[in-house]
Amino acid sequence: MPVMDGKYWGEIKNGALFAAVLLLSSCTKIGDYAEDRADRAAYGNIAGAQSKAMGAAEPFSIGGADDALVQRLMATERKLETAEVLSLADTLAIAMANSRSYQTRKETLYIEALNLSETQKDFNWNYSASADVSTEYTTLEDGTAETFGDNGIDTTIKAGVTRTLATGAKVSLGFTQNVFSYFTNPDSSDANNALSLNIVQPLLNGFGPLVTKEPLRQAERDMVYAVREFKRYQQDFVIDIASLYYSTLQARDQLINQRNSFESAVLNRKQTESYAKAGRIADFQAAEAMQSELNAADRWSLAQSNYDSAIDDFRYALGLPIELNVVPDTNELARLEMKGLIEVEVDFEEALVSALSNRLDLINLREQVQDKQRKVEIRRRNFLPNLDVSYSVTKNLDTRDNSTVHDDVAQNLGVGLELPLDWTEKRNAYRIAQISLDREVRALSEEEDDIRRTVRDLWRKLERNRSVYKNRLLSVELSTRRVENTQLLLKQGKALTRDLLEAEDDLLSSKNEATAALVDYTINRLRFWNAIERFEIDPKGMWYEQSDPEKAVAAPQR
Repeated sequence: MPVMDGKYWGEIKNGALFAAVLLLSSCTKIGDYAEDRADRAAYGNIAGAQSKAMGAAEPFSIGGADDALVQRLMATERKLETAEVLSLADTLAIAMANSRSYQTRKETLYIEALNLSETQKDFNWNYSASADVSTEYTTLEDGTAETFGDNGIDTTIKAGVTRTLATGAKVSLGFTQNVFSYFTNPDSSDANNALSLNIVQPLLNGFGPLVTKEPLRQAERDMVYAVREFKRYQQDFVIDIASLYYSTLQARDQLINQRNSFESAVLNRKQTESYAKAGRIADFQAAEAMQSELNAADRWSLAQSNYDSAIDDFRYALGLPIELNVVPDTNELARLEMKGLIEVEVDFEEALVSALSNRLDLINLREQVQDKQRKVEIRRRNFLPNLDVSYSVTKNLDTRDNSTVHDDVAQNLGVGLELPLDWTEKRNAYRIAQISLDREVRALSEEEDDIRRTVRDLWRKLERNRSVYKNRLLSVELSTRRVENTQLLLKQGKALTRDLLEAEDDLLSSKNEATAALVDYTINRLRFWNAIERFEIDPKGMWYEQSDPEKAVAAPQR
């Protein structure tokens, strides 16, 4: 017996293990199926909203980064011996494919689309099914149990389908069957075996598509709003990444300049000390040179810290490991200087009209005013009495005679009237809807003024950046001449090394300021196009500035 028990126990464990594996496999397949169906619903809703909002669907996915460069970088050892140099185009593509914040915004839009699918379900045919197994018994005085009902067991299945129509009618079709009685005692009669149809149609309050389809209508419009908001976010995101890219390069230039300044300060201090020992200059000038060297060392240290922080921020924004040795391409600044000031070929009035007409966030606000107006009308109709007409038909199936089926059909037609004697909640809801409409109108007006202010401010910034850049270029030219003249005077003994170093510092400062003005102009130019809704991007982050569609300025290609 012990051996037999062990054998049986082993068979039980093997059977349980097989059942667990089978169950887990089934759950995995169901999960994969559910994921696929959810993706189809969400991506379909997003594509539909994109077509309504912008005239065409655009590629969208919340899947993992499929960019080849991202995959290669993430698979690389984090500490590269040679730094990976990223062009501006590569940086934009990596950011679009790998940024954590960008991924979060994509997932937010995806969830919005999933929520819409739940609302859509309420206005489609909804199917349901259930099964109940129960038994009823009581314990007698002698301790025995007495069961009730046919064979002591009641097994019932129910199936149904419901739908809300555009007129406000609610239609439901249901079927109930006592399965256990049907197979074990077919001669018995069971009133639970029935097929039923129910229709309830409101005639006053709740009648018509304006009221009935409002939840679906609003959910679909919210989806369109979310798509427009995401589009604006994409455009701002690309500009922010470009700004971060150039600011990182500026931090590197400042580091190089401060290092050169320190090296020059060291040479100046040594030369000044030798002149002081020879009695050619006073000792206090040597002390000044030493102080200048110390200050230059501090500035170099600060520039190094700023650049290190800028590199960390750069990698963090791209979603890359902080210690991964990737840096922006220094040639991008040279390319920017070669292009110079790209003129904004649009006048101010045209820009303002474009902003007020085409801004996606402004279009959202205008349509949201329409939403509030519709809500006021719906709340007004809510004061109507509830007058509903209903019709139901139930077909009871009698299976006592196997050769003949007798049908009992019960029909009911009714009219219900409910007068709204207590209007407190409806009155308050109506008044709140009116106030919400007023607020939305004010918000629209405020946003229009804010857009006007933004466009005017960016227009002034571009003018100022343009002026500063031209002045800095002139300053570079003058500083260059000063350096050349000071070098000649130094050879003639009519100037000190300190004079030459000051001239070189001014030259470097002028170059830095010219580069900063050019970068500021470039970023403000992009923000200006975005402010008037003439800034287009592709899935890789390439941008197009639409002063004229035939003269669009494109970002660098990969």
